[in-house]
Amino acid sequence: MLLFTMSDAWYSEIPESEEDRLYTESVKRIQSGVEQGMSFEKAAGLIESAVEALRAEILGDALKVLIAKFHFSEGMPLDKLAKKLGLPLARLENAKNEMLAEVEQAAIERYKEESGSSGNA
Repeated sequence: MLLFTMSDAWYSEIPESEEDRLYTESVKRIQSGVEQGMSFEKAAGLIESAVEALRAEILGDALKVLIAKFHFSEGMPLDKLAKKLGLPLARLENAKNEMLAEVEQAAIERYKEESGSSGNA
């Protein structure tokens, strides 16, 4: 009989694809570059060249991670973060709105799963 605690990394046995590894390392590399004072675009230059679709996903998600860290967790105003990243404020506002929509959709899906609701009223 196997018993797992919340601290057990049950998912560590799931093999990570090369694409997943590249994605994870790239997002971390961009975040680290920004934390060391680089602009977003300069930090984005640190990642391995990837398939264009994957690169776009990495950059979009890295920006959301940075917004979550600096804006939501640390309370940095979005305009100040835009200056820190060297990006237009509108780009950060769009990314923030996408994040909130994704969180809302995930919460709705989770509610439906937990309540057994199929959404057909």
